[in-house]
Amino acid sequence: MDFKGRVAIITGGTGALGRAVTLDLIQSGARVAVPYRGEKGWESLRAVIKEDSGHLTGEPVDLSNSAEVDRFVARVVDSFGRMDFLVCVAGGFAAGKSFESDDQAWANMIDLNLMSVVRMLRTVVPVMVRQDFGRIVTVASGAILKGGGAGISPYAVSKGAVLQLTEILAQELEKCNVRSHCILPGTMDTEANREAMPKADFSKWVKTEDVAQVIHFLLSDKSRAVRSVAVPVLG
Repeated sequence: MDFKGRVAIITGGTGALGRAVTLDLIQSGARVAVPYRGEKGWESLRAVIKEDSGHLTGEPVDLSNSAEVDRFVARVVDSFGRMDFLVCVAGGFAAGKSFESDDQAWANMIDLNLMSVVRMLRTVVPVMVRQDFGRIVTVASGAILKGGGAGISPYAVSKGAVLQLTEILAQELEKCNVRSHCILPGTMDTEANREAMPKADFSKWVKTEDVAQVIHFLLSDKSRAVRSVAVPVLG
């Protein structure tokens, strides 16, 4: 129960990775708030949490709307009196070459993957600075390593921006007890990925539970010697 008394916001908490992270943090004693899009995903998450549902709260939030994000964070802080962890899992994926993707494809990926993080940071970071404690983990993609991203350009560029943003944030907060980290998962073993790539070798994919454990470490006191780090989690 090393997170007892801690309060976390997990964007994308109803998705495959977000669900694994939410379950891990709640089982470790944290209270978790999830901004969600669909009631079906929210009810599914609540069913997974079961007996620990008292540690879970959530409400519909449009992460593309700064006012909604601000109100959500304010309600969480008002309810629990603090904000310790922010895990930015929410995002989207679309294939497309750099010279073939239209303006809307680029705008969608930038908004879903980058600006959803920016909007959360604008309202969460000041709270963490005031209380002189905070841990932030963002999610980029293993696909961008070593210059990767051909054929998925808007997605790769948006995830590369998340990585750079996280590293810049660490520099901006170097005098505070607030740390930011970015993980770069490989292809994760999820139901959606299995349906999209049925002929792939699933055994080579990284488990969402394993990614959640890496996030757990970065949020915990065991990583206190690390100011900022980008962590590939490739399975």
